[in-house]
Amino acid sequence: MSEPTDHKTQAHADEPAAQDNAAVLSRPKRGRLSPVWLIPLGAALIGAWLIYQNIVSKGPEITLAVATADGIEAGSTQVKVRSVEVGHVTQVHLADDYNGAIVTVRMDPDTADLLVADSRFWIVKPRVGRQGISGLGTILSGAYIQLQPGSSDTEQYEFDVRDSAPAISTDEPGISFSLTSDNDNSLAVGDPIIYQGQTVGQIESTHFNIEKKRMDYQVFVREPFSTLVSDTTQFWLRSGIDFHLGSDGVDVQLGSIQSVLAGGVTFGQPDGVENGKPAQDGAHYELYATRNAAVQDRFDDKIEYVILLDDSVRGLSPGAPVEYRGLRVGTVEEVPFFRDDFDFKRYSNFKIPVLIAIEPQRPSNSWSNWSDAQWRENMERFFKNGLRATIKSGNLLTGAMFIDMQFENGGDDYQASTLGDYAVFPSVPSSITSIQQQLSSLMDRLNAIDVRPIVNDLKHTLETSNATLDELHKATRSINRLLSDSDTRALPGEVRESLSQLQQTLDGFQQGAPAYDQLDRSMNRLNRVLDDVAPLARTLRNDPNALIFGPPDGKDPIPKAAR
Repeated sequence: MSEPTDHKTQAHADEPAAQDNAAVLSRPKRGRLSPVWLIPLGAALIGAWLIYQNIVSKGPEITLAVATADGIEAGSTQVKVRSVEVGHVTQVHLADDYNGAIVTVRMDPDTADLLVADSRFWIVKPRVGRQGISGLGTILSGAYIQLQPGSSDTEQYEFDVRDSAPAISTDEPGISFSLTSDNDNSLAVGDPIIYQGQTVGQIESTHFNIEKKRMDYQVFVREPFSTLVSDTTQFWLRSGIDFHLGSDGVDVQLGSIQSVLAGGVTFGQPDGVENGKPAQDGAHYELYATRNAAVQDRFDDKIEYVILLDDSVRGLSPGAPVEYRGLRVGTVEEVPFFRDDFDFKRYSNFKIPVLIAIEPQRPSNSWSNWSDAQWRENMERFFKNGLRATIKSGNLLTGAMFIDMQFENGGDDYQASTLGDYAVFPSVPSSITSIQQQLSSLMDRLNAIDVRPIVNDLKHTLETSNATLDELHKATRSINRLLSDSDTRALPGEVRESLSQLQQTLDGFQQGAPAYDQLDRSMNRLNRVLDDVAPLARTLRNDPNALIFGPPDGKDPIPKAAR
């Protein structure tokens, strides 16, 4: 029984000592951190640092909207600036409305400055067009997205991707302006702007205005060529081959192979027009089909007249020249020119009205410094002096016609008249019409001639001729009877005999015949006699008295003067 008591007593005795040891052991644990916890803390810090570095090193993420994702693949398609990779495509998926695709791009670090509001993206892939072949390097490497940095200060991370490259870099100096065209020749983005064979700019954008039914082009011309464009510059299409066939002949101009294939636009200053003020950004110009159309449009000062033609106007078209003795002084405006108030009852033969314009700004009219009123006053004076208009053929190959003005003899028949608000330019028929009128007048005169007396005279003449022929036939028959008579047939034999005898007589006087020798001897004797008589004849000729008194002995004596 004593042992349990002792055990309890011993337990109570040892209890203060145990409490002291526990206190000693517990105090160090509450005052310091175990080194074991440094391992997870370091791992957490390293993980946080790696996460931070991963976020920082990835660069910004942008979203691109494309019409089609053809050639774009996640993980392989790159984004480049000046052929330097600055990002890559990480994801491609359809847009929410299924109209296009959305491309997610992870850009490289330090590329945030490239992502501004006016930055532009487009897809580079192999293309064949009027400007040539581009993107051949992507045949093996695949398509990529080209980034053109902008200059804006506003950051942006969502962009629309163009299908083709923009025409002009945004950071290139120059001027932009618009062109308007009413013709059916279409230009494309990137077509060149050419000045005297040098490419100085490009077409930036095209737009068809449905309301006005015309094409609007945005054009960029870079420096220093932008100084060539002024407010008086004219633009026209450059097709490479310019073929003009009109009343003034055939005009063919050939450009380079590049201009034939690519076309484009060219510009220049009109002849005789001084350079205007330099063009400003946003200026507007008209785009003409040809250079001739551009030159023609600058003559905006016009004095209009109406010509009433008796001739056919086939081949006469608007734009045809109006000439005075080969010099162009105006242009045909409208053929035919029928106004709402046109009263054809005023003209018995229904003449065709043609509207023409005299253009004082033309070089052929530069000698005159007249106002419009002075032009009209002087034209009236010319009309009274015989100035007349007529239609003529300018080209036999095309049948093109033109209006020619000449001074005719006399102008007394001129009477001033008007057609609505337009004065009437007096005219005369063309030469062909005049010839037709003369032939018609001749036929009328021939029809008016009474041919019955002529026919009667002709009939009497024929009867007389028939009687004469009958008499001739009778005489012929009489001659035939005379020739057939036996006495007439005997005449030729007698005539032949007489001719034979005459021939024999003539043969007797030929050289070597006896008669010929006798005649020759007689002629020789006669010549000797004449030789002997010749001295006597000279003496009688010189001294006729010698036949009575004889020849003188000497010269007559000359008496001498007394001393």
